[in-house]
Amino acid sequence: VSMFVDMRGSTKLTEKRLAFDIVFLINQFVEAASKAITDAGGQPNQFVGDGVLALFGLDVDPATACQQALRAAALVASNIAYLNHRFATEVREPIQYGIGIHGGDVIVGDIGFRGHTVFTALGDSVNVAARLQDMTKALDCKAIISGEICAAAGIAPDALAHTQVDIRGRDEPMIVCTLADPTVLTSLLDPQPQLTPAEA
Repeated sequence: VSMFVDMRGSTKLTEKRLAFDIVFLINQFVEAASKAITDAGGQPNQFVGDGVLALFGLDVDPATACQQALRAAALVASNIAYLNHRFATEVREPIQYGIGIHGGDVIVGDIGFRGHTVFTALGDSVNVAARLQDMTKALDCKAIISGEICAAAGIAPDALAHTQVDIRGRDEPMIVCTLADPTVLTSLLDPQPQLTPAEA
């Protein structure tokens, strides 16, 4: 499972700030996202500017990987909310972000040149995750997750808003789940047990 997390509006942040401040803020964002990913069992894999690619499922079964990725999305939302609380006096507008999650078969290996190589994943599912993350801007939401991932993670079909989207490079449209608040995934992944009348 691939997950892209991207910071929104970093260009606007640079307009009236010192370079040191911008680097500090982006590093805080990347750290918050990366901690969420590792806490959920994933692996931050690549850092591109103010974005992070994370991989799940390198050493667990597909269902667990899907659950880990959704838990990571919820933790990213919580961590960024905490960041915004910390920087409320320094940053006029809250830091915004977009998350895209999709899964499938990929090629993994060391890619690069001579001493500059990185272990990463290549394949259609990685590209789709990146495009879903980019779509969060147009669909005005924080996260877009492919319907396949939600189903594999055990999320009830009617638990999240669904929509159909066209993915560049794909012939068939895709059903995706859109979330304005990814923290709701926590309760969907860990539903509270129903009390029996005797226990209540």
